[in-house]
Amino acid sequence: MLPDIPLRLAAIAEALVEARRLGATVACEGHDLPRDMAEGYAVQGLVARRLDAAIAGWKVAIVQGTPVAAPMFGPLLPSGHRLADGQGADAVEVEIAFRLGRDLPPRTGGYTREEVVSALDGVLIGIELIESRLAEGAGAPFPAFLADNLGNGGFVAGEPVGAVPFDALSGLHCRVVRDGHVLHDATGGHPAGDPLAPLLAWANTQRDTLGGLRAGQIVTTGSLVGLLRCERPWALEASIEGLGRLALAA
Repeated sequence: MLPDIPLRLAAIAEALVEARRLGATVACEGHDLPRDMAEGYAVQGLVARRLDAAIAGWKVAIVQGTPVAAPMFGPLLPSGHRLADGQGADAVEVEIAFRLGRDLPPRTGGYTREEVVSALDGVLIGIELIESRLAEGAGAPFPAFLADNLGNGGFVAGEPVGAVPFDALSGLHCRVVRDGHVLHDATGGHPAGDPLAPLLAWANTQRDTLGGLRAGQIVTTGSLVGLLRCERPWALEASIEGLGRLALAA
């Protein structure tokens, strides 16, 4: 059963759908925006259904103490993906992500960390493409930014690695090189400390309208290197200790 969606939100949802189809942006001014996170999730769901989009995974985070999430529409992108000149991603982030081996539906009492770990069948390196359909980007009112899938524009996924010590994820080394210049070469750096923490928090909160965490989906939980802006096309190589490496082509 689909959730009830206020009629006034249909216009901003349609504007976001058209922005995706045309590669354009939408200014918040002049639109009746989602007023809270519940309405933001409702618009997320309406946009996904209008696009008939497959949910390849989820972008999850903890914002001012509140777990939030947005769907990542498929297909996942391969290593070597080319950033287009003058369009496409505004920035990229290098992240640790998880692949679900079984569903984690909302449930009374929630999940322990051990239960979430038992539901995973792999850990992988990922590069998130940041591409807001809102002209204001992350500067938009947060419910609107949430409605626009937290600025997700795609996800380049590595091969999942099964034999990973989950308690050691916060201490993995990450290296990022752009056009031959080292941008990042450090251990750790996840904003939550433990990369699994946002996934656990969202598993115990789940408020989306798209069916929640499902087997086979990828869940990415935040950048190890901050936001890398894409003022022009460039070649990028990223590696995370034990998880492999990915590249973007110029």
